[in-house]
Amino acid sequence: MRNIILKKSIYYILFTFLLSALFSTKIMAQPVKSKVKSSNQPWQYGLRAGASYDIATLQQGANYKMGWKAGLVAEKRLVYNMYFQPSLSIQNKGYSYERPFYDKADINAYLIEGVAGLLMKFGDEKIGRGFIISISPYFTYGVGGKSSFEDLRDTTTNNYYGKITEKTFSDNRIKPFDLGFQLGIGYDINHNWEIGGNYIFGLQRMMSYTNFRWKGFQVHLTYFF
Repeated sequence: MRNIILKKSIYYILFTFLLSALFSTKIMAQPVKSKVKSSNQPWQYGLRAGASYDIATLQQGANYKMGWKAGLVAEKRLVYNMYFQPSLSIQNKGYSYERPFYDKADINAYLIEGVAGLLMKFGDEKIGRGFIISISPYFTYGVGGKSSFEDLRDTTTNNYYGKITEKTFSDNRIKPFDLGFQLGIGYDINHNWEIGGNYIFGLQRMMSYTNFRWKGFQVHLTYFF
């Protein structure tokens, strides 16, 4: 029951924050202005670090787990207030689940994450301050991690396996490759610092024998040199 309330609260907060950001950009902010259709501004480079709150699309018994990410980011202005912001990070994420009287598991994964960020920035260009909205395709590739599994059935049951620990990205477990999208909002604090948050949904099946997919939330802080 607590998990259901927590999930609904998270969705409500994210939805409220997104509406507030969009309303603010309409009422209070003006798009970053440019005298040309494209920009010759040079690339910017920086560092990004953040946290994640991940889960799989299991129908019952699934629980979110906290994770982290750290990596490199670049940014190039495209047209008017549109920007391209690719990033490459190392990421830790996972989830847990328990199906009463059947099994439970604790999934822990390490992945490489690549994001092709497409952003629109609103606000004051001179001080580099304003709201950000984004939609970004991403990929992840699993490079490590171990997960534990426990059989909750009666010990006399056929194929009872007890408690085991295996590599997360093994042949019988999670597929290493995922592809999906990130929907994001953020705030450009100045020309050097940005904060942001994303809702993430994967498009690839996590395992060959199930229809589960990754989903979750991320928050991050970015520093441009």
